[in-house]
Amino acid sequence: MDVLDIWVNLVTDQGAKEFLGQVQFANIPGYLGSSSTDGIGVDALLAVMDELGVTTGVLCAGMDRTVEQALAVADAHPGRFLVAAGLTTPERPTRTARRIRTLADHPAFSMVRIMPLANQVPITDPRHYPAFSVCEELGIPMGINVGIPGPRVRSRVQHPELLEDVLIDFPDLVVIGAHMGHPYEELLMNYMRKWPNLYLSCTAYAPRYMDPNLLKFMNTSAYRGRVLWGSDEPWFPMRRSLAEARALPLQDDAMELFLGGTARRLLDRTVRP
Repeated sequence: MDVLDIWVNLVTDQGAKEFLGQVQFANIPGYLGSSSTDGIGVDALLAVMDELGVTTGVLCAGMDRTVEQALAVADAHPGRFLVAAGLTTPERPTRTARRIRTLADHPAFSMVRIMPLANQVPITDPRHYPAFSVCEELGIPMGINVGIPGPRVRSRVQHPELLEDVLIDFPDLVVIGAHMGHPYEELLMNYMRKWPNLYLSCTAYAPRYMDPNLLKFMNTSAYRGRVLWGSDEPWFPMRRSLAEARALPLQDDAMELFLGGTARRLLDRTVRP
């Protein structure tokens, strides 16, 4: 089975300490049920992927020079990594749009992410609209964090209701709701029934706790493939996430789409027709 983890991170020990040293993120290890603050490098990440049978991971990088570093990792390990750039500083929207256009020249560049919890800028802030527009034009999916975040920050900036404006204003934009959207799964299922370009992912969320109604939704012939698996390694360990994902009561074809089939179609631009 082609298994594709849509959210992995390269984190140094120092970077982990700096991240968790921020007041709003200090509770993350306990929230995820882990006391680990260890980083993870390329070799260690590949070792975990090989052990678990994960073909490809989507590296999360910043929109700054770290995205070029991630693309260099992808070049050094063909087929093993794709790259997503996180938009954490929306203050210069035109520059951001130009940056996305440049990055899209690289075939491993697969997604732009908006993480409102990080900067407390709402999903529908006008400064995000140039990024939505260029991603729609270029066929680059947009990953957007939704639901109640683990960090102790305001949640309303990433309420799933805000997605509807984006989906109306950019009807051809593929949107992947990140981090499960809990506790709004029922709302998101209704949105996915309504909007064919909306998907959801279980990144940074324990699959064993996925809503039973969502699992039924994932098994239906009409909506299988609309939920994607991802871990957020090392913040949410890939070993735990994938073991719990594989144990879900999904039919074989639904499981194949969940673990990588849909992600490969949406994100891997080297295999698109």
